[in-house]
Amino acid sequence: MLRDGGCAFPGCDRPPRWCDGHHVRHWADGGTTTLSNAVLLCGHHHRLLHQGDWTVRIAADGRPEFLPPDWMDPLRTPRRNLYHRRC
Repeated sequence: MLRDGGCAFPGCDRPPRWCDGHHVRHWADGGTTTLSNAVLLCGHHHRLLHQGDWTVRIAADGRPEFLPPDWMDPLRTPRRNLYHRRC
């Protein structure tokens, strides 16, 4: 996905060819299979999201942001991957 440029998880440098698409809102919960509901993730971070401690959402600017678990950050401050940042 051109928008993400690789794994979108904060700090990950995995390239797109090592990633799979992840539904932000799962299709079983009514999420659509569209680019606006998808994010690229490497296998490690894809599993991490499915374990349930981290969550991902699409921000108002259309870019993915990740919310850490409350035990890591009680404010759950959104984080982004700046590694693949595009101009």
